Amino acid sequence: MVKTLSADDKKALADAITEAERQTSLELVVVMAPASDPYQSYLLIYGLILGSLIGMVLWSLNLVTGFPFLFAIQLSVVMILSFIPQLRSLWIKLVPKNIQQYRTKQRAYEEYFTISHQVSATIPIVLLYISIAEHYVHIIPSRLVREKISEEHWNNLVNELTTTIGAQGIKMACIQTIQHITDILKPHFPEKGEQNSLSETIVEVN
Repeated sequence: MVKTLSADDKKALADAITEAERQTSLELVVVMAPASDPYQSYLLIYGLILGSLIGMVLWSLNLVTGFPFLFAIQLSVVMILSFIPQLRSLWIKLVPKNIQQYRTKQRAYEEYFTISHQVSATIPIVLLYISIAEHYVHIIPSRLVREKISEEHWNNLVNELTTTIGAQGIKMACIQTIQHITDILKPHFPEKGEQNSLSETIVEVN
């Protein structure tokens, strides 16, 4: 997955969403996060373990013998893991998958609830959530949409989106998914000529 959306990517996605909203009464939002959680507790654990291993090697070679120096090595490793993005992405991969899935799903629903509070309950919503570090994709439809389209269909669409991201990148995968969502929801939620409630349809969160 790419780390950020370029200006051209954002414009292409915004155009696809505009077209979707021109054909339907749907409010559609794409949210992309570099990571869904800082995983600070795991950073501390892995940093201390790695720092301890480095300290043990240095101690066995008699290069470092004092406890303050060994402790400083542990803290230094934790700091390095925290502030170097490449290493941060690496140790996030060590976080258990079930924890990653739980945190990313939780963050996706937090973003959905934030957006849903800005939209009338009578307007259908679909949120596409992509978390880069965890390679996680989630699609959250509102209750109105779930009443028309089964959960199985959305699960299949998530699988297709994930596969297409790996093959063609985020931009093309999202555009194809937006077009698919438009096609399946157009018969159920035709455009009524109402003004869109959301001014921002491409959201990048920290």
